[in-house]
Amino acid sequence: MDTNQSTRRPYYDTNRRDYEAYIAEAAQRLQFQHDFAQSALKTLVLVNGGAIIALFTFLGHDRAAFDLIWLKRSFAAFAVALGLAMFAYFGAFYSQASYMNAVYQQAINSRSAMAGLDHREDEGPTERRGDKFLRVGVGAALLSLATFFGGSVCALVGLI
Repeated sequence: MDTNQSTRRPYYDTNRRDYEAYIAEAAQRLQFQHDFAQSALKTLVLVNGGAIIALFTFLGHDRAAFDLIWLKRSFAAFAVALGLAMFAYFGAFYSQASYMNAVYQQAINSRSAMAGLDHREDEGPTERRGDKFLRVGVGAALLSLATFFGGSVCALVGLI
């Protein structure tokens, strides 16, 4: 028997693999944060900005008949939808940050187990915080979509 093998703690290789997997997952979640932020800005500019520009374009026609009150309501709805969409993507970003921290804590636990230490990080509260941010983000995204739909209806009523 190899002397190096006899000095290793039980499950050393398993703990090492777990540690490396958790660190890799934390790096991947950091990439997810970046992707969410990029998607948020692109989506916000495209959808709500495009709707507002379309309304401005319509208002620029001299002979167009419209109800200004309903168009003001649609502008307000698009602005609220823009804010909700931003809030939704912040929720997505912070949920991934919380999940990344939970995975980091799991990696610390694996490293401690590799070294035979009794130290253990509790990743449960961090994961629950990520779950809360995720629910807030999804809820805000759905409200944003509904508000955008409402703004579209207001614009349609103002133009008919």
